[in-house]
Amino acid sequence: MLRYDDDVIDAMNETVLEEYLLNRTNYGTKNWKFKPSKNWATPFVTGHKYKIHWGVTGIDFETMRWSVS
Repeated sequence: MLRYDDDVIDAMNETVLEEYLLNRTNYGTKNWKFKPSKNWATPFVTGHKYKIHWGVTGIDFETMRWSVS
């Protein structure tokens, strides 16, 4: 997970943004909790944007839905 708020991204030029996205030390990690209903749950801070990457798992979702519970 990477912080991707407008105030962070808009201040970067194209080269700096590319370096920011490629630098793996900028990403946090989250151990997803698997529920019996086959849903994943994780907390997010509302009002912020995140770039989520599935890392080296090889998972390639065709669709993804988020909902607030």
